[in-house]
Formats: sequence, C-alpha cells, structure tokens
Amino acid sequence: MARTTLRDVAAAAGVSVSTASRALAGNPAISPGTRERVRACAEQLNYRPNAQARALRSSRTNIIGLTVPSLVNPFFAGMAHAIQQEADRHGLSTIISSTSEDPARLSTSLEVLTSQQVDGLIAVPYNGTEQAFTRVPMPTVLVDRELPTAGLPTVATDPAPGITAAVDHLLDNGHRRIGYLSGPVTTSTGVRRLAAFEEACDSRGVRERSIHHGGFDHSIGFAGTLELLDRGVEAIIAGDTMMSIGALEACHAQRIALGRDLALIGFDDNATMRLQAAPVSVIDQDVAEMGRRALHLLLDLMSGHSPPEPITIPTTLIIRPSSDFTRRR
Repeated sequence: MARTTLRDVAAAAGVSVSTASRALAGNPAISPGTRERVRACAEQLNYRPNAQARALRSSRTNIIGLTVPSLVNPFFAGMAHAIQQEADRHGLSTIISSTSEDPARLSTSLEVLTSQQVDGLIAVPYNGTEQAFTRVPMPTVLVDRELPTAGLPTVATDPAPGITAAVDHLLDNGHRRIGYLSGPVTTSTGVRRLAAFEEACDSRGVRERSIHHGGFDHSIGFAGTLELLDRGVEAIIAGDTMMSIGALEACHAQRIALGRDLALIGFDDNATMRLQAAPVSVIDQDVAEMGRRALHLLLDLMSGHSPPEPITIPTTLIIRPSSDFTRRR
C-alpha cells in the first residue's frame, strides 16, 4: 500500500498543500475549523509526516523537552501524559526527564535537553534554580511551580478557592479541629497552599487547627497523619498528592473509617482517591488543563509571539463521602 502523502491529506480536506502543512503544524494563522478538519483527514488517512524532512525544511527538530520532579507522583505523571498527548496532536515528539525532586538533576536535565536541540522546553522548577534557566537558549515555559525572578512565562494554579471551599465545607459539617498536612515549603506551591489554609482559618476564626510540615514522599504523609491524629484532629486536609496518599495509608493502617471517624480531603484528583470504600474529597487542579495550557503557551513562544502574563487556573473542591458527613457533638 502506497504511503499517504501530505498532498493526499490536502485533497481530502479541500485545501492547498501549504495550508495543510501549516494546519498540521498548529499555525495560528490557520482557522481552528480548518486545522481540525485537516487533522481529522490526516488521522483518517493514517498520515505520518516525515520528521527528518520536516526538520530540514524548518530548521527544527519537532521535539520538545519536558522535565518533571517525579513520574511516581500521579499528579506529575498525569501532567506529562497531558502534555505529551497535546504535543502529539501538533506533530511534536516529547523527551521526558524526571528529576527526582533534585535541583541538581534539573540542571543536568536542562543541559542534556539543550544538547538535543529541542525546539522548546516545559519545566517544573525548584526554588533557587533561576540561574540554570538563564543558560537555556530555547523557548521555555514553567508549569505548576513558580520562579518569579526568572522572567519566564508560567502556568500555575491558585490554591485559595479550593482550600477555602474545603475549610468552609468542613466547618459546615461540624468539624472544628482541622489538621493540615502541608507539602514541602521549599516549593512555591507548598508555600502558597499553606498560606491559603492559614488565611481561610484566620478569616473564619478557626483556632483549633494543627499543621504538620510534610515533604515529597508519601511516607512523610503517613507519619504526619499519625501525628495529627494524636493531636485529636477531626478532619485533615492534605496539601499535595503524595501527602494525600500517605494520609490514606495511615488511615488504613489505623483502621480509621473515612466518612465516619475522620473527614479527609486530599489534593489532586486521581483513581486512588476515587476508588476508596469512601471515595475521597479532593481539591482539584485540573492537571490535564494545566498540561494543555502549558503546551499551547510553548507553541505560541515557538511561533515568535510575545510572552503573555502568567496563566493561573483556579482550584476547585470535589466533595465525596470521605468528608461529606455531619460531626455529632
């Protein structure tokens, strides 16, 4: 069977070959309707562009780089999947590097990706890594965590709406002694979420609150949950994915019935939260949307557009049985 060519796709979509090429490259000069029609025809005809030829014509590799702190963490695995899936739709391959929550490994990853001559980069940074990004020559987008002094376009979330809604939800159900299982405060996300929790409690007069400063690993969340339980909390809000998993493990180990003995609200929605006997309420960041927005922002930069203002996506509270019960006094 003859290989499908770009000319075949253009004919099927009713456009010129040059328009088909630009549509498949995601060129914003082509209308969204035309881009979708051309992509649909390409998929139907099983068209696969010749990456080497495209690279020679455009002086591009048609490859982007992505660095994430962990692929064990479901949040970052979901982010990587969303970015890679969206990149595929735009004819780009993705090289993914996991930095294992190590700033030194991030610097190494940036050097390796630069040597691979990727067309652009999406990265989850660490505090204090601004200097490493000054050596990156290609368009770069930061996602999830922020580096305000780096001057790079960023896609992040606002934790305040979701955390405030979580505190209100617990108070409305009679839970007064609230514990907060913080993520690492060495990251911008950890700092902002902790501040949002304290602000929500202060503005509502919540005095009986306990905070455990956690870290990157679920085992720290496990130990922190046991400590909060020893302090007599009636409800726990976990400040990130790994702290949520650690809290679940501790509750199972102690035979604590969620939705009856303890109210638990996790952070980030995933299958682990949904598949519990009492499905777990979560503060959701919409990781898929974060990934898509980051990729589209990178495409804009790669096309020569000026960097926009930071993109901030509000968090939302998803209420499930783990917290949706009334505390009887």
